[in-house]
Amino acid sequence: MNLKQRIKIALGVGLFTPLTTWGLDVNGNQVVTEEINVPTINSVSKHNGDLYRDSFFGIAISEGSNVTFDNKVMVNLSEKDINNVDHNNFAGILVGLSDTGEPQQPTLTIFNNDVTVNLESTHYDDAVVALNSSTIIFNGTTRLSMTNSQDPDERGSAIYVDSGSIVLNGESHIIGDIYANDFGTITIKNRSIINGDIFADENSLIDIELISGSRIEGKLDAYSNGILNLKLAENSQFIGTADSRDQFFDSDIDDKAHPGFINIDLSKGALWNILDREVDEDEDQDFNSYITQLSGAGSVTFDHNTQTRSPSFKNLTVENLKGALTFKMSTDIAAEKSDKLIIKNSAEGHHTLNLINNGAANTNGKEKLTLVDIDENATSTAEFKTDHQVELGGYKYHLTKDGNNWVLVSNGTAVTNTDNNKNPDKNDNNTSSKPQITTTANASAGFLNANYLMSYVETQTLLKRLGDMRNSGTFGDVWLRGFSGKLDSFSSGKLSKFDMNYHGFQFGADKQLLENTPFVIGAFVGQTYGDPDYRKGDGSLRSFNTGLYTTYLDESGFYLDGVAKYARQKNHFKVRDTADNRVQGTGHTNGLGVSLELGKKYQINDFYIEPQTQIAYSHQNGTSINATNGLNVKLGNYNSLIGRASALFGYQVNTENSNINLYAKTGIVREFDGDTYYKLNGNKESHSFEGNWWNNSIGVSAQVNKAHTIYLDVESSTGNRFNLLQVNGGYRYSF
Repeated sequence: MNLKQRIKIALGVGLFTPLTTWGLDVNGNQVVTEEINVPTINSVSKHNGDLYRDSFFGIAISEGSNVTFDNKVMVNLSEKDINNVDHNNFAGILVGLSDTGEPQQPTLTIFNNDVTVNLESTHYDDAVVALNSSTIIFNGTTRLSMTNSQDPDERGSAIYVDSGSIVLNGESHIIGDIYANDFGTITIKNRSIINGDIFADENSLIDIELISGSRIEGKLDAYSNGILNLKLAENSQFIGTADSRDQFFDSDIDDKAHPGFINIDLSKGALWNILDREVDEDEDQDFNSYITQLSGAGSVTFDHNTQTRSPSFKNLTVENLKGALTFKMSTDIAAEKSDKLIIKNSAEGHHTLNLINNGAANTNGKEKLTLVDIDENATSTAEFKTDHQVELGGYKYHLTKDGNNWVLVSNGTAVTNTDNNKNPDKNDNNTSSKPQITTTANASAGFLNANYLMSYVETQTLLKRLGDMRNSGTFGDVWLRGFSGKLDSFSSGKLSKFDMNYHGFQFGADKQLLENTPFVIGAFVGQTYGDPDYRKGDGSLRSFNTGLYTTYLDESGFYLDGVAKYARQKNHFKVRDTADNRVQGTGHTNGLGVSLELGKKYQINDFYIEPQTQIAYSHQNGTSINATNGLNVKLGNYNSLIGRASALFGYQVNTENSNINLYAKTGIVREFDGDTYYKLNGNKESHSFEGNWWNNSIGVSAQVNKAHTIYLDVESSTGNRFNLLQVNGGYRYSF
């Protein structure tokens, strides 16, 4: 029964009833206007010709035919419905059928409407086949599925072309491999969703040009002079590996390999995700990609499938590179491993490497890692840059050219682009002979500066604490001191450019031991709050301090003042890294300190001069900070020994119940010790507070009715480590 007879039988059921057949053998020129539906049950045509004996096809079109289908076509075939599964061929649609195996006349088949082919087989069979100079054109939406019911990971071809041609002009949804062989051609246009591998073999040509919203998931292979061209539009993606080398080269058989050609063009907004779709645990597979040409303005991501045995890092080898592409790569610079772009023949254009920050990396800032390896014989005018400096461990790394290659280092000239950074680091593009630490490392280790300076601020002098204690009350005194100031320009290597606003208070009480004894003892408690500024962020500091003091006041004007203090400090920071990610960290530490101050007041009428000296020792415990980006910073403990030599110049007006004291003070202060360190993921960096600064202040204190004393002064310090400006004010009540 020929096709016309089958159509007539179907039309007898009803004019609008879709044509249901038991499989079609088509020979000759036909225009089919009815809907074709080849169902699942017993739905195959067994072909018993000499060449295709025991072969089964849903629709078989003989060579030399010219057939057009104007209506929908659906073919659903399952191998389980075939009594004899030991078949030679099993296909949904086969065009170019010839029992001789030799093409005699060209064959043309056109599908102007939607086509659906679902094929289920345990063999390597094909959903659509074009043989023997035949041409198949799909103009509607095409859905092709070739699945294996026993093993979903094994499948045949959704499209197979051998010396023929297939063109998909409409939208396509394909599950299964695509294979072109022996000068065959495959052209896929429009929007396509493809889940399967694509092979170009034996001088064949596959052209795939996809519009927005398309997706290919599988691998691309070209060998034996096969050519595979892939062009992706915006918002389309290819997920998988690609290889244009001859994977099947056998040196015992062939004189030389016969590679293929894979050319990939990525429009802006298109993505190639180099991800391994599947892994055979029993095979040693190579997941690196090798292609002939890569061009365009899209992105390439070196993805790492954690669900498989996929290698940690991948190589992408490109013979010829063009355009303005972005490569998203991963690194393990401490182990000298990374994703790598390898150029064999030529490179041109301006390209960007997008590298992932990793605060947990165990780095020391001295590493060097090649990310773009350009063959020494290649022609290259290409420029590479990073979209931000890369934070690895506690150090910043940047891209620089080394011969033909592009390498990642932590010193030298940075090649970066900060145009897209919301908070660009003004030091991102510079030349430095030393490794640069990250904003996270700077803020974490900056706790050393904050705590040291806060301890210095809280170390009281007699004048700051009590204003003037020489008129102590009979039963005792209570006092309250408040202060506010700013510290900035801390100059100490990698932790430079520190500044902090702060304010705090201290409350105390004291009593003279005996009326005729010049000894006073007291206690105090206080709280200080700091707002440090860090590079690309800020933080907070809260310090609780308490202590005891004793003062000896002699009628000759000589005094001796001793203080013992304990402080508990809590630090917190929040900064942005070079990729504009938010990073936080918190630390706690304790400190103990003692101070001894002595001086003598020399009265000259209403004027006086008072030389002073002070020695202050403190010990600060270390701590660890675990930042949210994975960086661990250990702060070392340290000892501080500060000496001060000052002179106070004053004018004092006394009345029966009150006095007013105006004064100015100047002196030199030196830190004799202060050596410490910090460790960035175990890598040790030295740090020191040793240095000098000049301290000056002016102030006034006024005593009213012998019971109330109010005092106010302004203090400044200028040194080679930091600058300070502070206002102090207080009140003391004498009983």
